[in-house]
Amino acid sequence: MDTQRIYDAMLIKAFRADVTLNQLRWWLKIYKINLPEETLKRQPRYLKMRVQPFVGTYLKPLADRLWDTNKSEDIQTLDWMKNLECKNTANQITNELSRLRKNNINNRRKAGFLKTNAEYQKISNQWNVTK
Repeated sequence: MDTQRIYDAMLIKAFRADVTLNQLRWWLKIYKINLPEETLKRQPRYLKMRVQPFVGTYLKPLADRLWDTNKSEDIQTLDWMKNLECKNTANQITNELSRLRKNNINNRRKAGFLKTNAEYQKISNQWNVTK
């Protein structure tokens, strides 16, 4: 049997059962499929999240189809998944988050520098002031 089809079937089953990705990994061990595997498409990057958030975040067309269909239509969804090409948005989201963090750190440094600079200017401007 095709390992990609088995993986996709277990992914649908795990989505319906709302289990963790680690539980999905244990389900796949029976079929001698270990995550991560180079030949499989649509793999999770981390195994510490639940299947539904993983599918909803990284496999949006699949999530929409699974939410819109009943459990009885899972075989049609499995056949539909053969042609599903989702871009690996995990890297894009990670890159976006790291860019936002870097910008946040730079903005904090800039604000701290400006605040310190303004305080030094206040101190240095008051030489001729008497109280």
